[in-house]
Amino acid sequence: MLRTKLFLFLMVCTIPSIFFLQCASAAGFENTLKVVIIRHGEKPEKGHNLSCKGQNRALQLPSVFLKKSLKPDLVYVPSLGLGPFTTHARMFQTASPSAIKFGLNINSQFDGSDAVGITKHLLTRNGTILLVWEHSHIKSITRGLGVNAPPKWHGKDFDSIWVVTFARGEASLVIEQQDMIPSSVCNF
Repeated sequence: MLRTKLFLFLMVCTIPSIFFLQCASAAGFENTLKVVIIRHGEKPEKGHNLSCKGQNRALQLPSVFLKKSLKPDLVYVPSLGLGPFTTHARMFQTASPSAIKFGLNINSQFDGSDAVGITKHLLTRNGTILLVWEHSHIKSITRGLGVNAPPKWHGKDFDSIWVVTFARGEASLVIEQQDMIPSSVCNF
């Protein structure tokens, strides 16, 4: 009889605890999501690829991420699209050295202007995510992640790193710098 009561007591106490932990996890209480947003590297006056300066920036980014404890677990760029021009090639080229260094695939399933789709998807993930996007769409993506009144990303700014973190269900934005001045010479 005592064993039966003890068993029932343990079951009554244990099952709600397990349920609470599952609900807490599903609600994001254990959310480790960190979204690291950069724009593509520098571009030439004409064309859709990176300039030598942009390529040199891309090659230095893995060491910047390691130095700032922002090593990505996942990498996203806009879809390249099909057609005579690869208008999103710069984002892919910027992300490639980091993806190679850290052994990651590059996810390009979202269109560059699909802020709703990419943010909805990112909010279901955990870990550190590198998002390399066009500067003109970064503000709406950041807003979609829950940041109130993110600033405009300026057209000449290739050095910023926006880091969105989540604590107690609130998104917050910290803007850091890559702190590099890449060479404009292609030595490769």
